[in-house]
Amino acid sequence: MAAQDETGAPTPGFELTEHTADVGVRAWGPRREDVFAEAARGMLTLVCDPATVAARERYELAVEAPDECLLLAAWLNELLYFVEGRGVVFSGDFELRLAASEPAAGVGAQRELRAHAGGEPRDPARHAVRGAVKAATLHRLSFEAVPGEGWEGRVLLDV
Repeated sequence: MAAQDETGAPTPGFELTEHTADVGVRAWGPRREDVFAEAARGMLTLVCDPATVAARERYELAVEAPDECLLLAAWLNELLYFVEGRGVVFSGDFELRLAASEPAAGVGAQRELRAHAGGEPRDPARHAVRGAVKAATLHRLSFEAVPGEGWEGRVLLDV
């Protein structure tokens, strides 16, 4: 399923798949954080070529959701907010931290993702837009352990 390094350990990665009017992203890695980073890298390749983006600035992002499936969609949608709403492009350089928050009265525990993402303001002379991603959808959204390989997430992107 996933590629392996020279020791036989799974290496993080992603693949894009076509799905009617959407694009699917399958991301994997030995750690949960790898899935979030790889899904973001996959999605961002649809927006512009990450090789043209320098990590000149660090952007702080934070999202919460009741489980890791919804957290994956929230994370990708937060990145899209920065891309579309703030004119930022990302290099794919992410530092991620996952945690569970303490439950509040009447509310269950939340999963949290805190990230620092490398990127810069979009410069039309250097960052050609490949296409628009409208949103990460909840259709066929998944996040699960894969025995012997680590973790895998799947999300459909509305393009």
